[in-house]
Amino acid sequence: MSVEPLRAPSDPGDLPELPKAGDLVHGRYRVEFELGRGGMGVVLQAHDQMLDRNVALKVVLPRMLRSPEAIERFGNEARSLAQLESRHVVRVLDFGAIASPPSSAGLPFMVLELLRGEDLFTIAAREEGLSPARVVRYALQACAGLAAAHAQSIIHRDLKPENLFLAVEADGSECLKVLDFGIARSHSRRALTRGHVGVGSPGYMSPEQVEGTGHVDARSDIWGLGVVMYELLAHRPAFFGDNPQSLCLQILTAEVTPLLEIKPSLPPALVYIVERCMAREPDRRFANVAELAEALAPLDTWSPETDAERIRRHLDANESPVSETRPQKSRRIPSMDVVVTPVPAPRRNRRRIASFVLAGAVLLPVIALLPRVAQAPELAPARAWSARALEESQAAYFKVRDRARELWMKEPGGEPPPGHP
Repeated sequence: MSVEPLRAPSDPGDLPELPKAGDLVHGRYRVEFELGRGGMGVVLQAHDQMLDRNVALKVVLPRMLRSPEAIERFGNEARSLAQLESRHVVRVLDFGAIASPPSSAGLPFMVLELLRGEDLFTIAAREEGLSPARVVRYALQACAGLAAAHAQSIIHRDLKPENLFLAVEADGSECLKVLDFGIARSHSRRALTRGHVGVGSPGYMSPEQVEGTGHVDARSDIWGLGVVMYELLAHRPAFFGDNPQSLCLQILTAEVTPLLEIKPSLPPALVYIVERCMAREPDRRFANVAELAEALAPLDTWSPETDAERIRRHLDANESPVSETRPQKSRRIPSMDVVVTPVPAPRRNRRRIASFVLAGAVLLPVIALLPRVAQAPELAPARAWSARALEESQAAYFKVRDRARELWMKEPGGEPPPGHP
């Protein structure tokens, strides 16, 4: 997706208006109603008349056009989202500026997939915290979304419960999605910090973000996710303060109340993971979200390894090829299940059907496996085994065939089918 740079209005006093219900944006999106708004923009539900579907239309507030930095951040979010391919990241579908008179700048907008559900802040506030099992499950899905970003060298830098959205999909299943990449930083582009001013939500910023040294990497997102997990489990923020300055001071110096003092029943392994994520020194945290996911996976009562393996693939796909001297990871060869659907038939034929099925069950796995063994160079030592397997399977087949022939001949008038002696 090509994204044209946005520009601030030439006359800051000449600002366009927000689109309202019934307006047609970009000749395609019919505005229906407002879904919500924040400090920088408003989100509207609109109908895509070209593809006949509902979408979310995110529009910058007109007053924010006075800030070139705000415009840059909005474009940065669109660029970041456009690079990511993960079901755990909200998808951007379109981007541009709402047409306006020549005397004013166009109002930037982006079109996103329309999500149904709630963010984790709203859910945790209503339910007075979340169970360890749910926190683990949501954290794993957040890791999956972050893996897609980190694989593209994009650091979110603003993780908080409000930016983790539990979407309810068409089939009724839940899928956590990471939102708001507005201040995401790419190592390939200039950061959006100004001087030594940290950017992020004060209560969730990592120590390195607070210090504003510019040394921010993926471990900063691991800190943010740790603070989120702490809050969801304890039903209270990790850091308190009357203003951003006091919050930042706590992040740099204060000791966090141990989770086990607040909730003694929490699994110690999960408490350790959260504490490690929130280590002030980045080197003491998990090195990446794959390591974090692998630590969380044994605590996931739903699918212990699936998410961790998917996250590892995201990161491995972005690394340089493995050298020939480096040991290769073992591969899993999926098993083949033979499913037989009963078919009504005369009694005289049922034994024949059973014989065919049994013979097929003996031969199919071997037939399916042999081409893989023969064609894969790394499995060359297995060729001797494959020859023995073929020999044994042939012997088994002939036994089954002879037994089938006996059954056919015992039936009155039984004759083997053509091609079978």
